[in-house]
Amino acid sequence: MLSFSDACERNKDPILAVLREAFASCTHVLEIGSGTGQHAVHFALAMP
Repeated sequence: MLSFSDACERNKDPILAVLREAFASCTHVLEIGSGTGQHAVHFALAMP
């Protein structure tokens, strides 16, 4: 069974907007402790 967070679904786009600016010059990012992984997947797809 996969974990799922409703809160993650609601806040992933606002967080992505901040990350696009904060990581604009980055080519690699390491995420530690990603919980359900929903954010990590969403961000990786949006910022390959």
